[in-house]
Amino acid sequence: MVIFLSFIVLTLLCLAIPAAMVTAQSITQTMVLDRQSDTERFAHLAQPTSATHPMTDIAAELDRYQTLYGVRAVLVTRENRIAADTRPGTGIGVAEKDDIETALSGERASSPSLIWPWDTSALVVAVPIVVEGEVVGAAVTLSPTDRARMSTLTWWLILVLGGLVILGLARLVVEPMARWILRPVRQLDQAANAIAAGELTRRTDASTGPEELRNLATSFNTMAKMIEELIDKQRAFISYTSHQLRTPLAVLRLQLESLCEEYSSGATRLTETLEEVDRLTGICDGLLALGRAESDTVTTCVEDVGAIATERILAWESLAARHCVRLRRTGGASASAVSSGGMLIHVLDALIDNAIKFCGPGTTVTVQVEVLDSEDPEDPGCVDIRVLDDGEGMSPEAAARATDPFWRGPGSESKPGSGLGLAICATLVTRMGGRFELRVAEPSGVDARVRLPLPSATSS
Repeated sequence: MVIFLSFIVLTLLCLAIPAAMVTAQSITQTMVLDRQSDTERFAHLAQPTSATHPMTDIAAELDRYQTLYGVRAVLVTRENRIAADTRPGTGIGVAEKDDIETALSGERASSPSLIWPWDTSALVVAVPIVVEGEVVGAAVTLSPTDRARMSTLTWWLILVLGGLVILGLARLVVEPMARWILRPVRQLDQAANAIAAGELTRRTDASTGPEELRNLATSFNTMAKMIEELIDKQRAFISYTSHQLRTPLAVLRLQLESLCEEYSSGATRLTETLEEVDRLTGICDGLLALGRAESDTVTTCVEDVGAIATERILAWESLAARHCVRLRRTGGASASAVSSGGMLIHVLDALIDNAIKFCGPGTTVTVQVEVLDSEDPEDPGCVDIRVLDDGEGMSPEAAARATDPFWRGPGSESKPGSGLGLAICATLVTRMGGRFELRVAEPSGVDARVRLPLPSATSS
C-alpha cells in the first residue's frame, strides 16, 4: 500500500503543482489587466492638462478612485516628481521607482509578475503619459493584493482537498487490491513456517491472488507433498527395518542363551556375543523411538516440572549410588510448563542416565529447575531445566555434535549406548516448541539445558 499510494501521491503532486501555478498566474493576470485598464484611463485623462496644469486637474478623479477601490493612484512628471498622489507623504519604494522609470522610458511596467499567497507587497502598474509622441509623465496605481492572495489560497485549498479526496478513494481501492495480492504471500509464509515446525500436511491456497502467485502456490504445494512423501517413506523405512531386525535378534539371543547352557567352555565368547546382540537391540529400540519422536502428533499439556524432576531424582538414586555418584536437586520445588505427556520424563531419564554413566565415581549430578522471566511483554518467559555434572565433561566441539544420531564421543565406545538418546531428547523438546542445548560446565563437566515455554506463552 505504501508503494502504491506513494505513486498516487507523486502523480497528484505532478498535477497539483502546475495547476496551482496556473491558478496563481490566471488570478494575477486578471488583476494586472484590470489595473492596467484603470491606469491607462488615468494616463489618458492626464494628457489634456499636462501642457498647462501639470496633471493636477484629475486629482479629484484619483481621490474618488481611491475612495471606491482603495487603490492608491499617483501621477509622476517627466522629471520624476509626484504631481498628484491619493496618499500624500506615503512615499514610493524602490520597486515602485523601478517601474516608474520603465514607464517614463515609454514602456508599460507591472510588478510582481506573480502574486503568491504569502507575498504582501502591492501590485504596481505604471503606464507612460504621452502627448504628441512625447512622454511627459507616468500614471501609477499601487493595488493591495489581499483579495487576489485570498482567491489564490482558496483555489489552492480546493486543490489540496480534492487531492486528499482522491487519495482517500485511492486508498479504498488500493487496500483490497493489496490484500488480494499479498494474501497468497502470507499464506505461503504461514505454510512454510508450519512445515518447518513439522506440520508436513500443511498446504496453501492456490486459488486466489495474481496468476504468478497462484502458480507459485501450486509449485509450493507440489514440493511440500513430495517432501512429506519422502519423509514418510524414510520414517516408514526406519520403523520397518527396526521391527524386522528386532525379531531375528530376539531369536538369536534365545539361541545363544541355549548354547551358553550347553557349552560351558565357550561361555565367555557367547556372553560377549550376547552383549553385542543386546547393543544391536538397543540400536533398534533407539531407531524406533527416534522415528516415533519425529512422526507422532504433538499433544500439549501443562506439567509440574519441579515435581517431575524431584520424582526422577528419587527413581535414579539407587543406580547413582551403585556408580558412586551423588544426585542433588536444586531450584524451585514447583514450576508449570507446556509439555507433552511423558516427554519430560523421557528427556530427564536420558540426561540423568548419561550423566551417571559418563561423569565417573565421586562426582555430583545436579538437577535444577528455575523459572526465567522475560522483560519483553510479548515473551512471558520459560522454565529452565538443567542437568549438570562435575565430571571430566567434553569439548565445545563434542557438545555441538552430541545431538547427532549415532554420534559417540571419544572414549565412550566401551560405554553402553546407541548414540541416539540425546538426538531423541533434542527432537522431543524442539517439537514441543522448547530449546535443547548442551554446554561445557564451569569449571568442568556437562551442562544440559532444556527450556520449555510457560503456559501463558501458548495461551496468548
